[in-house]
Amino acid sequence: MNELSSALKRRFNTVILPMPDSIDEEIDIVRRRVASYSKVMELPAEPPALQEIRRIVTIFRELRSGVTLDGKTKIKMPSGTLTTAEAISVVNNRLAMAAYFGDGELKANDLASGIIGAIIKDPIQDKLIWQEYLETVVKPREEWKDIYRACRDM
Repeated sequence: MNELSSALKRRFNTVILPMPDSIDEEIDIVRRRVASYSKVMELPAEPPALQEIRRIVTIFRELRSGVTLDGKTKIKMPSGTLTTAEAISVVNNRLAMAAYFGDGELKANDLASGIIGAIIKDPIQDKLIWQEYLETVVKPREEWKDIYRACRDM
């Protein structure tokens, strides 16, 4: 991406929104925005389980901050920003794909490509960072085995 010219920047108002303070606040924002999108788009899919939203937000928060939520594991940060808006986009896109090309239920396999696409901006460095995160953080989480396998196989 290229920087906007100063002449073009002067024609826009810039609003910088802070990241949500807590994971619960961020999950709630994603949940509400996805529900709103699904309603407007009339998606014939089940609303995503809160567990799936929580996993995406957790992955994005941990990679964004460079440390796991429990503070025990330090991790490298990818080049992308991994904002709340990107989490909303991942869930919305994957929900639409599940609705029209799947069984209407959002599953780990549906999420894997969206998560990877949001995280890997630099195909060399970010890919290594993602693989390391996948092996050291995601794999040991017992309840995340499905998302681990889906992302590993992607």
